[in-house]
Amino acid sequence: AKATAVDQELLKKGVLDFRGGETAAMERLQGWMFERDMLKVYKETRNGMLGADYSSKFSPWLACGCLSPRTVYWSAKKYEKQRVANQSTYWLIFELLWRDYFRFQGARLQGKLFLPEGEGLVTQEWVEDDAGFQAWAEGNTGWPLVDANMREMRATGFMSNRGRQNVASFLALDLRVDWRKGASVFEEFLLDYDPASNWGNWAAAAGLGGGRVNRFNITKQSKDYDADGKYVKHWCPELKNVPNSYVHEPWRMPEQVQKSSGCRVGVDYPAPVQTRFAPPEGNRGGGKGKGKGKGKGGGGKGGGYNPRGGDPTQPSVKSYWAEKTTGNDVEEHKPRAKRWKA
Repeated sequence: AKATAVDQELLKKGVLDFRGGETAAMERLQGWMFERDMLKVYKETRNGMLGADYSSKFSPWLACGCLSPRTVYWSAKKYEKQRVANQSTYWLIFELLWRDYFRFQGARLQGKLFLPEGEGLVTQEWVEDDAGFQAWAEGNTGWPLVDANMREMRATGFMSNRGRQNVASFLALDLRVDWRKGASVFEEFLLDYDPASNWGNWAAAAGLGGGRVNRFNITKQSKDYDADGKYVKHWCPELKNVPNSYVHEPWRMPEQVQKSSGCRVGVDYPAPVQTRFAPPEGNRGGGKGKGKGKGKGGGGKGGGYNPRGGDPTQPSVKSYWAEKTTGNDVEEHKPRAKRWKA
């Protein structure tokens, strides 16, 4: 009974009380698109992470067959005719096209969709990092944006599109863990899971599509899309009293600030897991967080980017994209693509 009560409290923190069935699906479509007129500003709000209406959230009903993509399409066209046709209506329809794209990809690739190298257009070497993967899966990496999104998914079965891109990039490109492990976790927890979209998006996030590879700068994304820290504090209550200037990078907090905010890094909240893009400075002491923090801490202070993941004693791991990082929001890297045979 106690566990059930905890689960119910976590569900109340979710963005929406998802109910199955066609009736609930049509109520959501009508309410979001027409009654609250949210489609008009979809392009401006779709990167949100808190609240019921920043995005359509049709995906669970689409995945379960309670809502037809054709119904969504023709409803959007009706909206354009009756109200306004703008970039927001374009983007909603464009998302439906992406959904179709991954289904066609899945039909084309079949079993290759689940291989570590995908369809084999690029080469990549994954590393075994069980502790890092476990911290990621449980939302205890010490990187607030990653942790908040993973905790939200585990508690409610939903995660925003912005969140999915960031946590996938972090696991596959920062930790270099086999992307299929991440896809399997999504398969386990997401209400809107479907094979084509899930595995296709994960392969793309891991850079296996043969085109550009987007590595998301987690700290900058966190500051850009959760400037006031409300989202990370919502799902990581250990950070609730941390000043906004440190909430996205708690490892930077001086000891006195950690004490006054009741958030000791490595004790109350995990020290950040070591990645190939180590946090530039601050508290990187090890230790498990009190009751929750299971992220492994690195030794001493992070000395900026280190291609060996911050540990000079470890051999470097070859990658198909450039060994560099910048302060950019999203970095684009060109993979070493295999040549097609004539």
